[in-house]
Amino acid sequence: MGSKDGGDCTAAESTLHSAQPAETVEQRDRPDENGYVAEEMGVVPIAGTPLPAELTARLTALEAGLTEMARQLASESARALARERVIDRQHAEIERLRGIERAGQLRPVVTDLCRLRNGLIRQAGTVPAEMTGPQVAALLESFAATVEEMLERCGITVLPQEAGAAFAPSRQQVASVVEINDPERDGTVAEVVQDGYAEIAGGQVVVPARVKVHRYVTKEKMDG
Repeated sequence: MGSKDGGDCTAAESTLHSAQPAETVEQRDRPDENGYVAEEMGVVPIAGTPLPAELTARLTALEAGLTEMARQLASESARALARERVIDRQHAEIERLRGIERAGQLRPVVTDLCRLRNGLIRQAGTVPAEMTGPQVAALLESFAATVEEMLERCGITVLPQEAGAAFAPSRQQVASVVEINDPERDGTVAEVVQDGYAEIAGGQVVVPARVKVHRYVTKEKMDG
């Protein structure tokens, strides 16, 4: 009897399952109202299915933001290029004006140098064969005086130097040392070897003078 009951239950379940309609593949893959298809691991959109309105709006806003950023970068690059061109033109103009200024400042010196050269050539053609040493020295000193006037027009003066004055390191250079047995003259100028030059306005040394300087030594060392 038990076997008969079991057989009846099995037959009833089989009849029940056969009575229910089978779910087709098309029904399982049919998207819901949002365009998604249910799967075992979740839901995935079907290709070609329209995106939700909220996601579409976000993507549109992101695209607009990227487009605006690209436009701003292009505009800034164009402005930077324009600024570089303006700077290059200004630099070229400044250099041109500096050249004109230098030429204007040097014009008096150039004029004096032209005159000096003409004077030297003229004197060279008129120097007598029997010209003595003192006469040559006087001629050279006259040309030195001409150059000194040129320097003064450029704001440069000759530093005053005299033997016996104290050595000034800021305005003089030691050309050589002269040993003496006199402590009172130690550190004084023995001889001016070469004149020095300084600015007339500020007094800044342009070329220091070269001098011989006294140095005190004992009589025994001098004798030795």
